[in-house]
Amino acid sequence: MNLKTQTTLNPPYTDCNQCPVREMALFKGVPKKRLEWTQKYRKNQILIPARSTIFQEGEKHDYIYTLFSGWGILYKTVSNNGKRQILRFLLPGDLIGYQTGGHGVAVHSAGTITESILCAFPRAQLGEMLNENPELAMRLLNMESRDMSLCQSHLMAAGRKTAKESIAFVLMELYYRVQSQNKDNFDPSTHTIGFPITQEDIGDSIGLTNVHVNRVIKELIAENLITCHKKQLCILNEKKLSEVADFNPDMVSGHPLI
Repeated sequence: MNLKTQTTLNPPYTDCNQCPVREMALFKGVPKKRLEWTQKYRKNQILIPARSTIFQEGEKHDYIYTLFSGWGILYKTVSNNGKRQILRFLLPGDLIGYQTGGHGVAVHSAGTITESILCAFPRAQLGEMLNENPELAMRLLNMESRDMSLCQSHLMAAGRKTAKESIAFVLMELYYRVQSQNKDNFDPSTHTIGFPITQEDIGDSIGLTNVHVNRVIKELIAENLITCHKKQLCILNEKKLSEVADFNPDMVSGHPLI
């Protein structure tokens, strides 16, 4: 399903001065008194159904997006067999679609897991936005540094970790990211997050079959490390699961480069 067929929300859109995800997004560094400038560049907000395509690898698209609500993925598809490799799970505040290859085409595809809302900004004005507000360039660099660190950790998992270690890492990463990026879906009293991703999604992120993922999830449950039921993930033993995953929360939070 192409983004062009989706629903553009009718004005008034969410006011940037009251945006609940700004602290996680590219515009974190914009002073509140200048948020009308941000509003000027935002073209619209778009509602997209669950399990829909935002854009496809190899396409040109005219916008970059901030995920305002919902869950999504960045992924690539193997041309000779159609298999999907999930590169990254997307949460509110994440920036989507600014990376392009030769001739300005997308280097990966993007899609939704749940019903989602995107804030759309014209790609043609990205340079102008960064020139007018250098703090955005620094913020983008810090976000890229964080994402690169996670990417390297996933690469290590794919090449050198066991299935159990790799799955534990995905669970811990998302557990911590939801706490900072999607707080309404985190219950600190029960150590539980909303968890709409499937075992197929997990498998596609680390190169395992559904059967293998299911076996490992059952093992983690049997060891009283997690429960996973009705789209809810509960971490029962954070310390032990972090050790299994070789996970450090700093991988998610990141630190400013300057």
